[in-house]
Amino acid sequence: MGLERWLVDGYDLTDGLVRDVEYRAGLTATPAVVGANATVPGRIGELWRPKHHGPGKFTLALWLAPAAGRWQDVETAWEELLRVVARPHRLLTFERHTAAGQVRRCQGEVLSALTPTPLGQGGMRISLEVNVPAGYWESADVAFEATAPGSPLPQDLDLEPFADATAPMEQLAYRITGPITAPTVTDTTDGPGDSFTYTGQIGAGQALTVDAAAWKLTGSGGLVPDPGRLANTGPSFLRLVPGRPGKVPSVRLTGTNAGPTTQLAVTGRRAYLT
Repeated sequence: MGLERWLVDGYDLTDGLVRDVEYRAGLTATPAVVGANATVPGRIGELWRPKHHGPGKFTLALWLAPAAGRWQDVETAWEELLRVVARPHRLLTFERHTAAGQVRRCQGEVLSALTPTPLGQGGMRISLEVNVPAGYWESADVAFEATAPGSPLPQDLDLEPFADATAPMEQLAYRITGPITAPTVTDTTDGPGDSFTYTGQIGAGQALTVDAAAWKLTGSGGLVPDPGRLANTGPSFLRLVPGRPGKVPSVRLTGTNAGPTTQLAVTGRRAYLT
């Protein structure tokens, strides 16, 4: 166990000597759900429709107190912080190192005015209100899991490395190694969920990668994928829901004409609501 650290684009906000984080409001608050049910004239109640999460936000309260205790040093530290966080032309990468040793990050922007409060002549306090347009945090490390090559279809894959995710994961890549015809990958975490199907053939020695983060298909071993052959049932190529307590996310590969090298591999970053 260690101290929590915060970095912005690699700049350490928590060196413990000159600057540190006092508290973080809203860090454990989840993004609001976006969407509405439909009403039908003459029908009781509403028709339920799937929802998704909107943007997230949190506030970091910082202090600056240079060791020398001189006001000119406080101003220098303040201007250095401004050069890091006051960048409205692009998103910033906020990285949180938890006390448990996990690293989570998000892309955020500081939208509110920065109004520091002087602490005499020896320091100041500042609040950074951060908006997270994408809504979710993600793991800094990339997780990976794959089925045993050549195992009979359907191939079921429990994604143990993704077990601690708390938010839907739509930034994953799915690599299907042939031979297989018309492969379908289905989210089986909460029963049959969203899926995608490639209505083509992947030959022996070939592989198809369905990159949900980049919205593209790539092939190897001479395979030239046709994007028009990919059909998905959800809002992305495949949005994988997090597992319930005691259950990990899982997917299933189905298709025909499999062989001894047929395999499904999943790679990407875990997603978190907070």
